[in-house]
Amino acid sequence: MTERPPSYDLSKVDQVAFEDRPDLRPTEASGRRALARMLAMDATIYGLPSVYQYAQMYDQAVDRSSPGWTGFNVFRHQRELATPDFAVFKTPNVDTLYSNAWLDLTAGPARVSIPAMGDRYYTLQFLDMYANATNLSSRTVGPDGGDFLIAAPSWSGDVPDGVHCFRVATPYMWILMRILVRDDSQDVDVVRALQDAVTIDATGGIGQRSFPAASASAVEGDWRVFFTALDAVIRANGTPSREDGLVYRYRHIGIGGPDALDLTRLDDDTLEAMQAGFADAMGILAGCRSQVGEPVGDTGWVTGTAGQCGFNYVRRALQNFVGTGGNVLAEKKFYAAFTSADGEPLDGSVADYRVRFDRPPPVAGHWSVTVYPVSTGLLYPNELDRYAIAATTPGLQIGADGGLQIHVSHRPPPDTTNWLPAPDGPFYMDIRTWHPEPEVRDGRWQPGAIERLPTLAGKLARPDRVLTDTGAGRDLDQSEPAS
Repeated sequence: MTERPPSYDLSKVDQVAFEDRPDLRPTEASGRRALARMLAMDATIYGLPSVYQYAQMYDQAVDRSSPGWTGFNVFRHQRELATPDFAVFKTPNVDTLYSNAWLDLTAGPARVSIPAMGDRYYTLQFLDMYANATNLSSRTVGPDGGDFLIAAPSWSGDVPDGVHCFRVATPYMWILMRILVRDDSQDVDVVRALQDAVTIDATGGIGQRSFPAASASAVEGDWRVFFTALDAVIRANGTPSREDGLVYRYRHIGIGGPDALDLTRLDDDTLEAMQAGFADAMGILAGCRSQVGEPVGDTGWVTGTAGQCGFNYVRRALQNFVGTGGNVLAEKKFYAAFTSADGEPLDGSVADYRVRFDRPPPVAGHWSVTVYPVSTGLLYPNELDRYAIAATTPGLQIGADGGLQIHVSHRPPPDTTNWLPAPDGPFYMDIRTWHPEPEVRDGRWQPGAIERLPTLAGKLARPDRVLTDTGAGRDLDQSEPAS
């Protein structure tokens, strides 16, 4: 295969002139419609991670009427482990407490202080407004914590003694913090104290930019809100230099230009095409949901990471469509399953399932296996109040050979020690490996096949308790399919 010629930098070429006028705009209605529909579809795929994060930022940091408002540079802490009533976002994990903060660095850097956490897993995951992730964590910082000056690329100034400068890509940043809760009834209180000990000091104050309103539900379903939010993101944060040409084209439909998007200034043909292009993109992403990761042989599992997509914009959009907050491979690798090894959709009403690992996932952080109903993406209420199998599961049985076998079913098996309850209908599973060891990252360790078994229905004479899946909301924690 012939190698692609290297890119070149026009700024280093003599006598190159650039066009200052706006690009040509078709006068024929059919041309405007075709161009606008194509650009709207492209902008939706490119901008979906930004817009979904923007809606979360608006809710917490901008909208003072929101129940969860904190303002910029302030943490909002989740104080309880997730249960089926936890409907803030889809696909939550059940063994860490979450905290969220949105940084405004337009007036200067913010100082973040992390206390000593010993051997406990934690991560402060920083996401720029294009969903690129980096971490201050037990992996990168270590057990003793430290003080960090979080600075945008354009900032220049003195860094105090004993403080590390941590450069981030955009002036508005999301911190998604997770701290592991161990299997100890008192450990939640310990983690709450650690949450409070992580502090943010906005050394330069808060900027004065105003932002158009956007909610999670609105950006998912209303193309006008979506594109208005995307325009706001681009105008407030800029774009990576290598993407300037890509994003510049969106000026044809009023996005990212010198003035804020004003849909009333666009003609009806363009508006109708933008609506159609948005629908095209969302339909593509919905249809690609099962492709959120790479297949792991014929096991039923797919795997991947969601915080380092490069120029793979469709993959990046899909992963954030499933759930925002994707992490880098060194911090987390996910495995997700929507089907059994024989390709049949996972469904607790028609089958039981058995999963065997030759050994539990080798990690320096922690691991878990969680079940979610397809209908909600939330945790499944069950008689054991058990939502995951993890290293912290009380009484977890590991085989004499070091292997782990998990029974996944709607009805309980005779031995419920390693039973992971599933809904009486379609569901999916998620394996999280935090700070995975090299054999996880390079594929030497893989989960075993998901074996479909005849259902136990009819074999066990016991009345069924009525269980109801509740809640709604977008994925936030990235099962990658979310976190």
